[in-house]
Amino acid sequence: MKRKLSTVLSSRREGAVQAAWRIGLTLPEHALGALEAALEEQAAAISSTLVEDGGESDESSDCLWRLTAYCADAAQGRSLVALATEASAVLGLVPLEIDSEAVPDEDWAAAYARNATLLFAGRFVVHGDHLHPPPGRIAIRINAGNAFGSGRHGSTRGCLLALDRIANQRRVTRALDLGTGSGVLAVAIAKSWDGGGMGSADVLAADIDPVAVTASRLAAEANGVATRVRARLSDGFAGDEIFGSAPYDLIAANILADPLRRMAPAMAEHLAPKGLVILSGLLGRQEEDVVEDYRRAGLRLSDRIRLGDWSTLLLIK
Repeated sequence: MKRKLSTVLSSRREGAVQAAWRIGLTLPEHALGALEAALEEQAAAISSTLVEDGGESDESSDCLWRLTAYCADAAQGRSLVALATEASAVLGLVPLEIDSEAVPDEDWAAAYARNATLLFAGRFVVHGDHLHPPPGRIAIRINAGNAFGSGRHGSTRGCLLALDRIANQRRVTRALDLGTGSGVLAVAIAKSWDGGGMGSADVLAADIDPVAVTASRLAAEANGVATRVRARLSDGFAGDEIFGSAPYDLIAANILADPLRRMAPAMAEHLAPKGLVILSGLLGRQEEDVVEDYRRAGLRLSDRIRLGDWSTLLLIK
């Protein structure tokens, strides 16, 4: 599975990220994915933070996001500004005010973590170490890091909203978070099925990236669910423990549309009868093809959540 761009803190790196310059702009959520894609190839890292909610509706596309792209120097910064300007024009956005400045000599990843705000998704609230979530919510403690998926991107937030919808309706004892990234969904599943009326879930958090496996293991420990979340290195279902623990009552996969389509037969094979799959990381225009592939594999669409350009699908076997 291919790691996708993180909208909390993503780096295209083989060693440490060397970022001496950054650009910043504020834009509506429906344009966020396109701008990230336009900047991805030239940026060392990209972060996005929700700065203004459009209203109470989970499917509102009027939210405003602050996008920051980091690069090596001022020349690359000018190139990023040009790319952002061109992409915004293609999208028909009003001219965006784009800031461009040198990065202070500091740990900019830590600085981002300090400035991140609480993220709400149904009953869930995602927070960093420096924030205190309000009572009455399912708190998930996730800090900015190298693995994607803090909950702020539309695809991850869509998965959290999907989990919130089903947690009180279905019994789950075995679950798989495929392409776990930072482990946010694995933690959310463990906390949603924590021994109440709908059972207690044992969760496998699988990823092809060792950095993500380490991040999800640390997230499980930080959230007090390490006894029920096991992080494992696996390419899809190929890992012995991932294969051997099937069938699953619930599989969450926040990846990309193309690998999700290719994995449809394997997803159905490893899912228990009447089991649920939550798929995300796809755009609304990709929904039809994904749903058709899963229909052929024996699953039917049960629900969907759209957040701006991003879509989350719930399918049942």
